[in-house]
Amino acid sequence: MNAPRGLIALRGLVLKELRQVRADPRMIPVLVVAPILQLLIFGYAATMDVTRARVVVVDRDGSPASRALAARLGASDSFEVAGRADTADLAERRLLEGRADLSLTVPAGYGRGLAAGGDVGVQFLVDGTESTTASVGIAGATGLLGALAAGEGGGPAGGVEVRRLVLYNPDFRSRFFMVPGVLAIVLLIVTLVATAMAVVKEKELGTFEMLAVTPVSRLTLLAGKLLPFAAFGLLDSVIVLLISRYWFDVPVRGSVLLLLGVAFPWVLCTLGLGLLVSTISRTQQQAMMTALFLVMLPLIYFSGFVFPVESMPEAVQPLTELDPLKHLMLVLRGTMLRGAGLRELWPPIAKLAAVGAVTFGGAVALFRKRLA
Repeated sequence: MNAPRGLIALRGLVLKELRQVRADPRMIPVLVVAPILQLLIFGYAATMDVTRARVVVVDRDGSPASRALAARLGASDSFEVAGRADTADLAERRLLEGRADLSLTVPAGYGRGLAAGGDVGVQFLVDGTESTTASVGIAGATGLLGALAAGEGGGPAGGVEVRRLVLYNPDFRSRFFMVPGVLAIVLLIVTLVATAMAVVKEKELGTFEMLAVTPVSRLTLLAGKLLPFAAFGLLDSVIVLLISRYWFDVPVRGSVLLLLGVAFPWVLCTLGLGLLVSTISRTQQQAMMTALFLVMLPLIYFSGFVFPVESMPEAVQPLTELDPLKHLMLVLRGTMLRGAGLRELWPPIAKLAAVGAVTFGGAVALFRKRLA
């Protein structure tokens, strides 16, 4: 039985597109190698963990308890004692010169007060120019030294014992939080830019207009152009997910099938955005700049990857519901880290599918109008 004419035409267009990808020496690295390199680079660079923060110690007490306090801080994987100073002014000078990140001042009488079960305190000075490092570092140091002081002082006063239990990420590894977001951003960059550049390249060469006047329907023409990039996007999803799991040790506690299923509306959305960019762009350089500054950066900023959505002004927060990257990150983190399923994650999945359908549908309609 002969295949319908439309399917034969679609098959020919897809094969033509794949031949063009293979013939262009830049495309395979962009579509396959670039996602791997970006994940490896961002996976190591995008971290808020404080490791080996430099601390200068001012010990005005000189007691065994104060020395134990400094030793405990230096024994931690997050801190290292970068030196000692006689006065707080000298310690602050170290911060000013960039030779230390924090200073710890232990007051006189610290050991006696701790032994007597009274209130004792120490002072931290933190270099706030790196705000993330400063906030995370001082929180870690405060918790570490507070636990030691409570242990040496016989525990906190009163009859209440507080036990902390951290779910899903007990070691507070920021990579567990960052890598799923990086995964989504890598797929955004690859599929959006590749789609926009491929279509604009055809327009620059004048071959797209030649195809448009053939008996092939415009929808078939568009499908033949986009299907190969959708396939590459799904392939990149599998590769990046495997690297996240087996290279960065990010757990996948939920359903892998759910993750792969969510990739379909996400790729649909990025293809639609790439098609929109190609519609309003005349050259590949213009398409690249439009994709970067008008699409990718706003999506990243409003997704919650860089700035928490809860910290944004209340008037801006509703706009984040239009950001498909935000919904994808919620699904990725929920599935990979918490082991959530469709029952828990159907709201962001539904929003992602709705945004994808509207984006792709609008892009197709606008593109067909431009061809008409």
